[in-house]
Amino acid sequence: MDLVIRNTRLIDGTGADPTNRVSVEVTNGTISWIGEETARPQRKAHQEDINGEGLTLIPGMIDCHEHFTGDGGLESMDRLLDDTQEIFTLKAVGNARRALLSGVTSARDVGARYGINILIAKGTASGAIMGPRIIAAGEWLQYPGTWPAGLTRRTETPEELLLAIRDQIDNGAGLIKVGATGFRANGEQFGSLGPEALNVAVRAAHEAGLKIAAHCHGFEGTQQAVEAGIDSIEHGTYTDEETIRLMAQKGTYMIPTMSTWDTRERLGNQYGMPAHQMADTLDRKENSIASFKRALREGVKIAAGTDAGGCPARHGFIARELELMIDAGMSLKAALESATREAANLLGILDEVGTIEVGKQADMVLIDGDPHSDPAALRNVWAVFQGGSRVT
Repeated sequence: MDLVIRNTRLIDGTGADPTNRVSVEVTNGTISWIGEETARPQRKAHQEDINGEGLTLIPGMIDCHEHFTGDGGLESMDRLLDDTQEIFTLKAVGNARRALLSGVTSARDVGARYGINILIAKGTASGAIMGPRIIAAGEWLQYPGTWPAGLTRRTETPEELLLAIRDQIDNGAGLIKVGATGFRANGEQFGSLGPEALNVAVRAAHEAGLKIAAHCHGFEGTQQAVEAGIDSIEHGTYTDEETIRLMAQKGTYMIPTMSTWDTRERLGNQYGMPAHQMADTLDRKENSIASFKRALREGVKIAAGTDAGGCPARHGFIARELELMIDAGMSLKAALESATREAANLLGILDEVGTIEVGKQADMVLIDGDPHSDPAALRNVWAVFQGGSRVT
């Protein structure tokens, strides 16, 4: 697809300051020219021409933590346990479309029953399904204690875990996802996998050329995961100073997923929630923000992820996740980059997307407003382009 977006405000995601009155030209789905409109080469025939005055062009956003088979809502966990494979698939198709229309042009799906996310990833890659470019983990992998048994592939030894990882790879997984922490019945946190299994998992993923993500609530399992070489800590609540410093030293990413507690709190206030559940939600909120602030102070790499579909959060609301990180102390510029350049770097696709630069795929979003002065502007999506093709 050939197109030009003229006279727009450009936030290219590279760290450079926004630039006004910029034109961006796309040829065969690739960004081919960026500069002042007066210097642009002569227009081509059959080129879509978009007047970007008053709009801001940003890189396509990336949600690093989604579960497309889930719809979200207060009953999200019940549905994840009870829905059939066919219903999961239908929901995933609809949710992938919702994410794309919100400006999410790439995403990680970090766990689905039956490995349906791999099927959806293949569908979006081929164009058969409308959705982001998806890197899918296949099934969640765990030892007992992290998630309900019916939700995941449960293993109990390093040998079984290694076999499960190899199965995901053989099925076409683009990353591996494990559960590194759990909660006992009395609420006590513990490291559910332990150092030996984590080392086995990291080695298996990296030898296959894949990244590996770990679900982490609690300092013990989180520290074990970081020490083992996990690429990203998902959620990262109850993470202590020592572990945060270790993450900064090793370049481990944190995916805060603040939408998990934010959506649960909002829906609980709106529809009612038992007092003990609300108390747990507020405790998660407090500890999530505290861990995030520690990560900011120590310079930990942060990438945006909503946990949409794996909790009450719904797909298509990455803007809210960025607002929550900003409220917790992140700059507007860094928050947007957490969903563009930093996210692309974590996913291993920065050479293709994540910034608006000549030679990269034209994954771009036109926003009505300026997200560097008002993050709520990210909700005002005017147009989405994926590989140069306009999808909305």
